[in-house]
Amino acid sequence: MSSGARHYLELKFAGHTFLMPNTPDVSIEPRENMQIERRGRAAAIRSLQGVLWQAYILDGDLRPVTDGVWTRAVFLNARAKSPVGLLVDDLRLLPADSLRIEAFTPLGPAPVSGQHLFHAAAMQASTLTLVFAPTALTAYLQAQEGADGFGR
Repeated sequence: MSSGARHYLELKFAGHTFLMPNTPDVSIEPRENMQIERRGRAAAIRSLQGVLWQAYILDGDLRPVTDGVWTRAVFLNARAKSPVGLLVDDLRLLPADSLRIEAFTPLGPAPVSGQHLFHAAAMQASTLTLVFAPTALTAYLQAQEGADGFGR
């Protein structure tokens, strides 16, 4: 499977590792550029030119929580009016040619508007790593602000 991505971000959070294509509309911010958020459901925010960029922490089951360990925010759709971010423990950039990416469709219903969070899996030696679909992850994170049952 070829996604056209030249690089992938390896994202580590909640004790798990995931991949995501590194696209031009991804922006990575260090924790120092973020403010802890206590009023809404986002765990941290970044104010840029009067616009609040919200970022969320996901647990091991990909449910949003308000507390956790993180060092960076990975903002998706950073060229849009309201980017949304995922807070991660660690990340690194991997060249696409070092990975074997295969199409993958999860079982069960899609969590947001008919889109599954993962669209591929990467095979490395004896390890399988799920690859986020950026548009689905963006929609999922954007939906968290109005979600009921938000984890605490």
